[in-house]
Amino acid sequence: MHRLLRHLRSLFRVEPGRPALWAGLRAAIATAVPLCLAFLLGVPQAGWAGLTGLLVTLADKGGSYHSRARVMGLVTALGALVGMLAAPAGHTYWVDASLLLFGVTAASFARCYGDTAGAVGGQLAVIFVVSLGAPAATLGDAVARGGSLLLGGLWAMTLSLLLWPLRPYRPARRAVARVYAALATAAEELGAATLNGATADQWAEGLRRHGGIRPDIERARGVLAATRRGRPDESRRGEHLLVLVELAEPMVALLSALAEAMQVVGRDPHLHATRERVGRLCEAHAAMDQWVARALRQERNEGMRAPPRLALRPRRRQPARMSAPAVRQGAEGPLSAHVATLLDRLREYAGVTHETASGLLFGDPVSARGKGTVRGQPEARGVSPWQPVRDNLHLDSLVLRHALRTGMVATAALGLTRALQVGDAHWVSLTVISILQPYAGSTEERVLQRTLGTLVGASLAALIATTVHTPATMIVVISLLTAVSVALLPLNFGAFQILLTPDYLLMATLSSGDWTVASQRSLGVLIAGTLALLGSWTLWPSPERRRFPDAAASALRADGKYLQRLATHRSGTEPEVNEERRRLDQALLEAESSFQRLMTEYRGPPQHLESGMALLTYARRFALAVTALGTGRFEGRTSVLPQQLAQRASDSLELLARALQERREPPPLPPLSLPRTSDDPVLGALLERVPRQLGILHGAVARLSEGPALR
Repeated sequence: MHRLLRHLRSLFRVEPGRPALWAGLRAAIATAVPLCLAFLLGVPQAGWAGLTGLLVTLADKGGSYHSRARVMGLVTALGALVGMLAAPAGHTYWVDASLLLFGVTAASFARCYGDTAGAVGGQLAVIFVVSLGAPAATLGDAVARGGSLLLGGLWAMTLSLLLWPLRPYRPARRAVARVYAALATAAEELGAATLNGATADQWAEGLRRHGGIRPDIERARGVLAATRRGRPDESRRGEHLLVLVELAEPMVALLSALAEAMQVVGRDPHLHATRERVGRLCEAHAAMDQWVARALRQERNEGMRAPPRLALRPRRRQPARMSAPAVRQGAEGPLSAHVATLLDRLREYAGVTHETASGLLFGDPVSARGKGTVRGQPEARGVSPWQPVRDNLHLDSLVLRHALRTGMVATAALGLTRALQVGDAHWVSLTVISILQPYAGSTEERVLQRTLGTLVGASLAALIATTVHTPATMIVVISLLTAVSVALLPLNFGAFQILLTPDYLLMATLSSGDWTVASQRSLGVLIAGTLALLGSWTLWPSPERRRFPDAAASALRADGKYLQRLATHRSGTEPEVNEERRRLDQALLEAESSFQRLMTEYRGPPQHLESGMALLTYARRFALAVTALGTGRFEGRTSVLPQQLAQRASDSLELLARALQERREPPPLPPLSLPRTSDDPVLGALLERVPRQLGILHGAVARLSEGPALR
């Protein structure tokens, strides 16, 4: 019951954001124009162009124009090829079933090259199955179908990449702008929590959101790398954007370190000056980050006015409208020495950030300080394109298991539906492909979404098909449904599914001329959902409770490596430390994703999952405490993280990781002797958190190993 309620909540969950109105309009045009041409020219085969027009548009996930063109081009070229090859092969059942098994398995196995390749494989599977389900009468018809699919994809690419303004660096600028908008929010929340005296739960929630900036940084890195890779010569804009992305890394660490330190300060009346200074700095830093985000989105220097308070005077002469907020040291009382170090480093990075963003707007070269923040890029090593295939050609591979499961269940759906003579057999196979996911919990959630969506959508399609009897009116309805469904995709997948289902059905109706086709699909989706669940539960089941311990253990080991890296470096913002912190953040994100899947699969009461939640929470809190200790050190300063302490703490984390993987109670942790610190109360309290948080992690691992969540 708890499991069903969780799936229902996900079905009606609305994500933050706004409808993608322009994306919906573009998808409608990409779909409707080929359908209109097929109707006006009287060429039924031309209607296939509408299918690739829609699928190629859906394959456009944003990013650099180079990467978008590559993905859309793959769907276009391979879609036309598989559609043409499948067209003459659907007359005999055994040939049909054999090709379906092989084609769907191969398309699903494309996931071994990553999520983008997996999405492309899904689009190709749709074209392949739809073409199999409508066998061509002659070889000429098959070639004409391939040509129509190719033209539809080229039309969608032209619409997305050429008819809209072509600005190669716009996607990268927007991706970096999202990073700085998130930094501004983090700084605002930190300032408010510091001045208002936040509770422990509020601090924990704020620090968790700091960790959420990592995906934005990684997306910006990926978009920028793809943009620069697609251009033959380096540009000044690319250099500025690269520096801004790399500056975000240490600033996230400094804000997290400040947040951890200010949680220690709390409401201590003796540190009132510290709180006031940090609050003002956070306010100014948030304004500077917002200014940078606006500059990146605006792309021109006209109208860039300074915020009303705290102007920073850059080293070179700038127009008044370009002045950005900054941080100035006040004169109120003594600060904690540790917090003062963090503030100085944050001021330094704020100045370089403003200098770089100003240079981007005015076309000035990147400053020497900005270039110094960019870590050396590793040399690209030649990797065989077949390496991901070889790495996943074993039955322990999650990718291979999912591919085989999808192909087998889709083929079984074809045979069962034909034996029962229920509706369109290929429609049921296509529904199975869209439902099955690599993880059981995700499959169950998709079954609920697709079943409800198809039942509602098929009813809507049947109503439309019985009241609208002219192709011209049908094309208008298809266009409206396409526009609204794609616009709602960022907000709610269920609404997208409900509206896209009649879209597919009405296109099938328009192509076949059978106005009752929509009414045959409701039973088909119930068969598909049942088969998908049975396949997920019986064919190489891999429940998340088996994978989560490994993911959580990797996060604990990454904590230990990060601690050791900080202990051997003089500053916590050096490139090597930033890279280790990046690996730690990625390990934590993977463990948190695994835990979310565990929550969707677990059938027991939610309170049994508390130990797993505590483990992940304090694995991140431990990393933040270490960041707070190490990030503020200047070169030449004695380390507050001795290598002996770092080694012992890392060994303790290794003990916990092994116990977690072996599902046993961990042994008692060895005592940690803390070094003597100065009279700085903040630094001393941060050091005391290291053994205390290790003890909390020990208790969480013990409860998780003994509890029912992993059984």
